[in-house]
Amino acid sequence: MARTESAAVMEDERTHGDTRRRASVRAALMPLLRRPSVNLSSRITLLVFLGTLLTSLVVTWISTHSIQAFLSDRINEKFPATLSGARDRLEIFYSQRRLDIATFSRSATVVDNLARLRRNQPESGRLAEEEIRKYLSYVLERFEQYEALFALDPGGKLRLWVGQRAQLSHRLRQQLAQVSDARVSHAFPIAGRRFQVASAPILDARERTIGSLHALLRLESLEPMLRAEGVGGGGRIFLVAADGRYITDSDANAAGEPYGRPLPESGATPVVENYQNDAGESVVGSAIRFGPFGWAIVLEEPYSEAFAPVVRVIWRVLAINLAIVTLFGLIAFQIASSISKPIRALSDGVRRVSEGETDVVIMDASTPDEIGLLTRTFNKMTARLHRDGLELHRTRREIEAANSRLRAQNDELQRVNEALEELSTTDGLTKLYNHRYFQEQLTLEIKRAERTRDELSLILVDIDNFKGLNDQYGHSAGDVVLRRIADVMKENVRDIDLLARYGGEEFALLATRTDLRGAVGLAEKIRVAVSAATIVVEGEEGTSSLKTTVSIGVARFGGNRRAFFNDADRALYRAKASGKDCVIAESG
Repeated sequence: MARTESAAVMEDERTHGDTRRRASVRAALMPLLRRPSVNLSSRITLLVFLGTLLTSLVVTWISTHSIQAFLSDRINEKFPATLSGARDRLEIFYSQRRLDIATFSRSATVVDNLARLRRNQPESGRLAEEEIRKYLSYVLERFEQYEALFALDPGGKLRLWVGQRAQLSHRLRQQLAQVSDARVSHAFPIAGRRFQVASAPILDARERTIGSLHALLRLESLEPMLRAEGVGGGGRIFLVAADGRYITDSDANAAGEPYGRPLPESGATPVVENYQNDAGESVVGSAIRFGPFGWAIVLEEPYSEAFAPVVRVIWRVLAINLAIVTLFGLIAFQIASSISKPIRALSDGVRRVSEGETDVVIMDASTPDEIGLLTRTFNKMTARLHRDGLELHRTRREIEAANSRLRAQNDELQRVNEALEELSTTDGLTKLYNHRYFQEQLTLEIKRAERTRDELSLILVDIDNFKGLNDQYGHSAGDVVLRRIADVMKENVRDIDLLARYGGEEFALLATRTDLRGAVGLAEKIRVAVSAATIVVEGEEGTSSLKTTVSIGVARFGGNRRAFFNDADRALYRAKASGKDCVIAESG
């Protein structure tokens, strides 16, 4: 009770003190304004000074609050947009990593050699392992995001490792070996560092899992995706795991440390807040969830940097207002007409600057008075604004150039991925589909035929007397024959047919929606076209033109894949035994 009465007494004393001070100011000013000895110029000067001072203070207050509100709105727009941009870059990054590991795991080099490695034959196993190591080493050199690449068998046993070696627990290997599709794991510590693992199953030609391919993904490779564009130099973006610990940030200096603030809910709109970070610094920050791993993306910028424009504007406005107050006081004391022209020029210049012009120059700035000084200062300010505009334009061009280079690099990466995909499905000599791709498509077409009950036929083509041709003209001539016959067949099959080099001088043609009669007609068309084709080869005795023929076996799918292929193979054998250059069909 005593403390309350004391506070009330102190409040009354402060109120009476303020009243006495205001009365003293009025008592000092009013006689000055009413004194007859004070001339008109002094009175005008004093009135203009007081009016200008009051106006300047009001304008400064209004401008400061308006600018602060405007800047707060801009921050509320900028932070969520920056976080969304970082999230989009991370989503693209992880999508690319899943695509990478899926592409590597489907490589014929990995699939075929891992199948050979599983046969446990020492000599072929060593060669197979060496081929896989060469391929994975090439991948590791091209993709700096990966620390190491390794393959596991279905039971979790380590088959081979390429890159920086790290010890993986048996339980972790077993978990990784169970992968059924391309994916990226959560971050976890390995050998004192935190990694993620990109994984994909390795399937053989029959879509059976024969192992899995994995890549240790450096978390440091996320740093370029966390650059805080458009934020002050002290701003940073960092990732926080679901357990509330730092994963990495744009400065890479906080990994593993606990993050002291609650994480946003999944799907929640980012909210910009002012708070103190873990270091006790006042910051403006916001956060957004990154769905795949339950992480949060956090953006923080020091409060002093975020609102630095407000402080600068306050001092600038105060300085300009003080200059204007002083100038108008002097103008009022002197002759108003002598300064009307410079004032109009300044007003016009300020208007033009406010409308966006930056190269405004006010003439007649050589006078030594305050108006001349203000005019020269204004010209320096506009010149600085103009230089800043040019610098901003140059920076924008540099950013556009950097974006153009990034797009070019992305295009190059896309071309490399397309080339790798083509190498994994295409025969290098004939440019037809290879054996592995044919087997994959055969499985799909059989399933489709069983589901839709459409007709499906298989045509096997074998070049007659190919060994004798190789012996007579050499293997280079044999390659010419293979390419020429492949071109002839491509010209005589339909777009819906699947033509592949099955092995050596043997080709396979899968005719969809085609019964046995139609397949025999197509096979006969191919046989006639090949026998009519002229093949020009280079031999030891010079250029030679030769003819060749093919034997063809045809079979119709009757519900059993093994019987389907055996029927076509048996028909081909009968065609060979019947004198070659003919078409034989098995009804199945």
